[in-house]
Amino acid sequence: MKTNYTYSKKSLFGTIVWCFSLFISLNSVAQNLNFTIDTAVDNGTNITETITLGSDTYVLTVAHSGNEELDNLGGGDLVFFLSAIDPLTPHVLKVTKNGEPVNFKLNSIDYDTLGAGTISVRNQNDEIISAPTFYPLGAGTLFISDPSNGFDITEIKIFPTDTDDLNDFGFHNIDIDILDTLGVDESSLLENNVSVFPNPSNGDITLKNTTIALEKIVVSDLNGRTVFTKNLNGVIGNVDVSMSSKLSAGVYLMTVSSKEGSAVKKIIIN
Repeated sequence: MKTNYTYSKKSLFGTIVWCFSLFISLNSVAQNLNFTIDTAVDNGTNITETITLGSDTYVLTVAHSGNEELDNLGGGDLVFFLSAIDPLTPHVLKVTKNGEPVNFKLNSIDYDTLGAGTISVRNQNDEIISAPTFYPLGAGTLFISDPSNGFDITEIKIFPTDTDDLNDFGFHNIDIDILDTLGVDESSLLENNVSVFPNPSNGDITLKNTTIALEKIVVSDLNGRTVFTKNLNGVIGNVDVSMSSKLSAGVYLMTVSSKEGSAVKKIIIN
């Protein structure tokens, strides 16, 4: 839905929609989808919206360690936002086709906001799609600063800058092009089979892994700033990572990626 309404929670302005044009020619026509969030379902753990086209079923999942919530801008125009818990942890968005994860291209994300704030967007490898950008009170579309990092991706992460951002900002109209279906849910394998030890630590850790070819790790602080990266070049097996001289005490998010997906691990540095 693309008409203007008032955010029922705190009198939020309506949505202004525009699309970012396709930056690369594809060999075949990609399937364009717009997850409006108008028909989304909140199960108390995450938010999902389903689009059925012919025999294909596409599902967008919005996950957060805190409380994902839906709110009505008016007339059934819904947005998702965060309610209070873990306010500096990003929203994580993934898409499946017939139950399998897909590669896709991000075209645009619309926002409505109760107040000014700064938002950034990254892909599964923590590469910047939208650099941290200040948005005033109102509504619009998130600025895409590097569209190449939004192409052929498996995950979108929407980062806040301060503790009010994901509570004040509502998001909807996730416009994407489906590129292809992954044969294996590598992200789930990463989540279940790769662990960090010890945690908490002094910054010197071991990634425990026995089955997955790991490509890269990216460590970000809770403001979304990258503070450490390491290329792993397809290594299979345990990996020792020394960050004791790079990171100060605090909580960080480590994105562990393979060629097919990624997983985010929360790490604590003493």
